[in-house]
Parts: sequence; C-alpha cells; structure tokens
Amino acid sequence: MKKTTTKIITVSFMVIIILFLGCKKEKGFLASNDSEYLPQDVKQTCTVSESEFKSWFASGSITENGLVEPANSVAFPHNNNCDFYKWSEQMFLWITSPASAAYNGKGTVLESSVFYNVSPPDSLNKRTLTEHKPNQVLRAVSNINQSGPHRLPVLIDKSGKMFEIEAEKSNEKVKDESNKLIQVDHIVANASGLHSFFDIKGKVIKNPKPVIDTKIKPSEVVQQFKVGNKSIFLDSTGKEVQSEQGQAGSHGALMGENKSLVYYITMVNDVYAYFLTGVNEGKLNGNQFPTTAAARDSILAYAKTKGWATPPDPDALAMELKTSWVEVKDLPNPETYVTIKAVIPTYDKSNPNAWVENGETTTTLALVGMHVVGSVAGHPEMIWATFEHEKNSPNDAYTYRDVNDKIKQVKADTGKGWLFNANANDTTGPQNIQNMTVGHDSILIKDPSVNSPTARRIMAWGVASNTVPNGEDKTPADSNSEIISINNAVRSMLVGNDIRKNYLLIGATWTFGGAGPNGNVYPYGAVNDSIPAGDAIGTGQLSNSTMETYVQPSSTVSNDSTAISCFSCHNQNNGVQPGDLSHVFDEIISLPANTGNKKVKRKS
Repeated sequence: MKKTTTKIITVSFMVIIILFLGCKKEKGFLASNDSEYLPQDVKQTCTVSESEFKSWFASGSITENGLVEPANSVAFPHNNNCDFYKWSEQMFLWITSPASAAYNGKGTVLESSVFYNVSPPDSLNKRTLTEHKPNQVLRAVSNINQSGPHRLPVLIDKSGKMFEIEAEKSNEKVKDESNKLIQVDHIVANASGLHSFFDIKGKVIKNPKPVIDTKIKPSEVVQQFKVGNKSIFLDSTGKEVQSEQGQAGSHGALMGENKSLVYYITMVNDVYAYFLTGVNEGKLNGNQFPTTAAARDSILAYAKTKGWATPPDPDALAMELKTSWVEVKDLPNPETYVTIKAVIPTYDKSNPNAWVENGETTTTLALVGMHVVGSVAGHPEMIWATFEHEKNSPNDAYTYRDVNDKIKQVKADTGKGWLFNANANDTTGPQNIQNMTVGHDSILIKDPSVNSPTARRIMAWGVASNTVPNGEDKTPADSNSEIISINNAVRSMLVGNDIRKNYLLIGATWTFGGAGPNGNVYPYGAVNDSIPAGDAIGTGQLSNSTMETYVQPSSTVSNDSTAISCFSCHNQNNGVQPGDLSHVFDEIISLPANTGNKKVKRKS
C-alpha cells in the first residue's frame, strides 16, 4: 500500500485562522495534524481505549498502515450507540488495510479475494459477481443509482419530501376534470412557467391528473412528463411538484475539482456471495441476512459442498460495500488517499452537452467515499455506515457538546481546497446542484459553462438540527459529539502517516430492536415517547456527499415525510428479507461451483 508522507504547511505572509470553537481549524488549509479541524474539546461520549484499539490490529500493536482484523459481527454487543460506531470504524480500517500479510494478495483487503465486484444490471436487470483475483484490475462505473424502496428513481421536493418517480410512457394519458382518460399530445409552458396540457386535437386538458400505474401508495409517487429537454412532475392530485434543482431522478454524475468524474464500485464479501447462492438454490434460509453463529456455520457447510474454501473472516458475516473514487490525476494531495488500479469508461467530449462513451482505460483511482453495510448479532436489517475523505465537501453548520457540558456552534465550513466544492465561502447560495446526468453510453451536461461542483454535507454528522436524533441522545449536539469523539479517538491513535487518518466516519444508522425498517426516522415514528420497532436511529438522516449528493434534504425537518434516512429507500415491504433491504440481492446471479476454491485461509 502506498504510504502517506508528512504534510508540511508553509506559512508565508498569511495567518491560519483558528476558530476557537473547540480549536476548529479552517479547512481551507490542510491541517498539520490530521485531527485538528475536528473540535478537540468535545465531550468524550464515544471512545475506544488504547488496549481495545490495539486488539483490532492483527499484530496486537498499533502499526502504521497495519492490518486490522474485521469486527466480530457474530459477537456484536449492541448495548449502545457507541458499539455501532466502533463496529463501523473497525470494519473501515479492516477493509482499507493492506491485504498482503493475511490474504496472499496485493493492495488492500477490498481488492482481495474476500470481496466480489457486483456488475451493473444487464438488459434483463440481472447482475453478476466477479471474484477479485491477484493481478486482476477492478472495474468502475460513472454513476450510482439513487432508487427508492420500490427501485424507482427518487425526487426530493422543495419541502424535503421524497417521492418515487414513475417514468413517462409513450402515448401517456391523464384524467381530465371529468375523470375521463385523455392522451397527452404535448405540454406548453407560459411566460410564468405554468404548464398547460394539450390533447391530440390541440385542446387544453383541464385539471389533468396523472394515471399512477404502480402499486405504490399514489401519494408517494409523481408522474414524469417531458417538456422539451426538461421534465415536470405531477403528484396524484395533479399538482406540479417543484424539486430542488438537480434533485430529480437518479443517474446523477459528479465531477471533482480535479476534473475527474466520480466512479463507483459495488462489492459484496464472500459470506454474502455464498449466502446468496445458497438462498437462490433453496439450500439456506433466506428470511434474513446471517446474524448468528448457527447461520454462519450453515453458510460454511454449504460452501464446502460447492468446493469453496472457507472464508478467512467468516465472523464478519454478510457485507455490502458501495465505494466512490476519482482519478488521482491532478489531485492536490494524492498521498492522502487509499488508491487502486481500475478500468473506467472514457468519453468523447467534443460535444460539450453530451460526452459519448468511446472506450475504456486503466488508471489509478483514489477513494473518496464508502458505504459499509453489514449484518450483526441482533440486527438483520444491518448497520449502515458511511465514510468520506476529509477534503471532500464542506459541512453546514452544526453543534456539539463540549467537555464542560456546554453546547457550541460550529459555523459552516468555508475556504478552499475542497474536492467537490469550489466556492465553499458561499454558504447561502444553491448547493448540491446536479449538472451532469448519465444517459445511455453518455454523460449529458445541462450547462457546459458550469465547471465547478457545489457539493456540501447538509447534515454534517447525519442528524437534523432541530430534532431529537435517537433514544440515547436528547439533542443533535449530543449525537454529533459521539461521532466527533470516536473520530478523534481513532485518528489520534493511528500512528505515523497512516493513510486512514484522512477519512472520517460521518455516521451509522440501524433500526430500534433490529426490526424491519418501517421508513420512519426517530422521533417521527415515536408514540408516547417510546421508540417503535423499525424506526431508523443512530445518525438516522445520513448522507454521503459523493453518493447522495443530490438527494440531501434540508438540515431542518418538519414532519415524517421530510425526514429521510438510508431506510427511506431500503425498506421494501418493511421486512428484513435480504431483497427488502439490498437493492442488488434479488438481481445477482448465483456463483458457480468451485468459484471460491482459490481463496486463501488466513496465515497463523
């Protein structure tokens, strides 16, 4: 693994301003100490002791870029929020550890044979698994779908409510004011931006209402209609839904300040792949992801019948990763990133409005974001954690609780040096504006004159600023303090130039009681001050600025329809069956026998 070099800040005729709200250094400059720009006077409500942290390392001691063992998900204690955050930190450190010492491989654990790439869906909506093999370069794609619980694209309206989008069909019909079905011929906008629908005879259709064909509750769906190169959306009552600019639909593309598109790789681990194949063949119980020693052992026994070697880390249970990357080229600080070799698509950019895919190339990619999702004891709905590189995107303002039990306010991040925000000093203007969309074999650009991204983490640490975030934390400041303090603890104990110091845990979410997600976010599902099973808790309104860039709601929420969590999209049927939670599980084709026979057992 490539090691970081010491960061040196040369100060010449300038003053580095320290915001003395917890010694928070303005992030327009790279900090000389990786942890300095996080509040250092935060109340230590979630920490890991040095002795426990040492036990995470395979060697039993903390070493620079050393191999970390995965968390034992079978023995996961799930006593409090901090247990979930420590699990998340340990899993990220393991996944980004060098693999050579334990897996006879090169690069990181995520590049080793422990993980499989999940392909994009084919024309039949099927996906395949590709085992990571030595000297085999991974493949990345240039967009990640943002789908709702019913696998439809999503839209966030201006109030923050999420809808799923039913795409326009050919010969689309609407109901007129007499409830009669009328075929739409065209739509015209007047000078005020109001739209009129016309039938095939050129007559105005009065009070048009869409015909929602999906089985989803109509009030949670909007119908798409094309008007030239743009789309408008009608809800079930015929009201035009106004979305935040660029937040309609999926297939959004993101570009960094280094002019690299963001590329994505979805992966699952060997336990997940074996379990999926056993469920598909009717050999394993597919009611939920594995959470017990007995379920683990059943998977291992089944793998043996297929000729697959035992996974080196079966106690990690089932894991799914979504990772985001940029090209290393022109990054100002490439030594601070975990990197891999990967194949990416290339584009003919001669048309500024539409870049056409014209081949592929092998390049070095730098890790900018990661969703770490895994099943653990007591929680078949899985823990959903996310991480970002510290220089990705500025935070909006947030609060935390200090060592004197006082709540402090941290101003919105400003300054320069952000990979996905060129004008962080503008904290009130439009943020997270989608300008690029992935079409069929192309990237469509809305405005070629827009050359810089505007990404910002609206909820800095995964909770709204005006609600009680979970049953343990009575204020957003208390929840934020847990995430900040575990980040401080881990980053301060990593030694030397450990490259993992440059990444932040943004938060993690799960459901109360490990129940099937009900789509609610605490406290909006709460009744009589209790927490209903299935409410999203922890940092329940979590977003990654490289993967949910364009579907981040306001930092304040007004009701349950504007409170959005991971489980707002991963909650089909409100159950814990794998296909209810994972958008890829039901689409993946089973592994053939003997695919895993080259996996290696961990050396003692």
